[in-house]
Amino acid sequence: MLALFVSLMAAAGCGNKESTTSTAGPEKKAFEGQTLNLFAAAGLQKPMDQVIQSFKEETGAQVAANYSSSGGLYAQIEQGQPCDLYYSADWMYIDKVKQIGKLAEGQKFLKDNLVLIASETGQSKVSKMDDLAKSGVTLVIADPQAPVGVYAKKALTSLGLWDKVSPNIKAQPSTVNQVIIMVKKDQVDAGLVFASVAKANGLQPREVIDQKYTGEIVFGSAVIKGGQTELAKAFAQHALKNINIFEQYGWEAYE
Repeated sequence: MLALFVSLMAAAGCGNKESTTSTAGPEKKAFEGQTLNLFAAAGLQKPMDQVIQSFKEETGAQVAANYSSSGGLYAQIEQGQPCDLYYSADWMYIDKVKQIGKLAEGQKFLKDNLVLIASETGQSKVSKMDDLAKSGVTLVIADPQAPVGVYAKKALTSLGLWDKVSPNIKAQPSTVNQVIIMVKKDQVDAGLVFASVAKANGLQPREVIDQKYTGEIVFGSAVIKGGQTELAKAFAQHALKNINIFEQYGWEAYE
C-alpha cells in the first residue's frame, strides 16, 4: 500500500509540472514594444529594408525609417527631430553630429565609388567623363546637400570639367534615387551616382571614377545622444552582422 501511495503521489507531481509548463506564454523578445527612429541616406533603402525586416523578426522592435538626403536628415537632427540612429553617405555629416554634441557613438560602415551611368539614349553619346562636356549632352547630378552631389562636383572640378559641363546639367534633384529615376526614364543622357546604387538598379557603369578625384567615399552611422541608445546600438550591430546584404548591392565593408 505504501509503495502504491508513493507511486500515485509521484505521478501527480509530474502531472502538475507538465501543466505549469504548457500554460507558460511565449518568451518576450529583447526590444518588443519599442520603436527605433532610423534616419538613412536614400541610396541605402533597398538593403536597409531587408536588414530592418530581419531585425524586427529577431528583436520584436518596430522601426520607423526615414530615407532622404544625408544633408537633409542631418538638418532634421540639428533641429531636434526624433532620431535614434543615423546613416549618412558621407562621414562629414557624422563629424557634424559630433560637433553639435549629439553623437553618442559613431562608426565607419561602408565604402563606395562614384560612377558614370548613361540612359538608353545616352549610351551612344557618353562612354567617359570627357563626353559630358559635348554640346547637346544632358546630365543630372544630385544637389550638394546629398553627398553624391558633393562627390560629383568634386570629381568634375578635379578633372577640369566643371565649367565645361555646367551648361549641360539639366537637373540637380535632392537624392541619388531621383538621379537614377531620371536616367532610367531616359530624361537625360547621363548621371553620376554611387556604384552600389547603380548596381541595385541594374545599370552598368560607363566609367568608375578614381578616388583621387572624389576622395574616399565612406558611409557611416551615428547613435544619437538622448535617443534610445541601446536599441540603436543593437540595430547597428545587427547591420554589421548582415554586412553581406550591403555587399550584394555593391558596397564594400569598411575595414
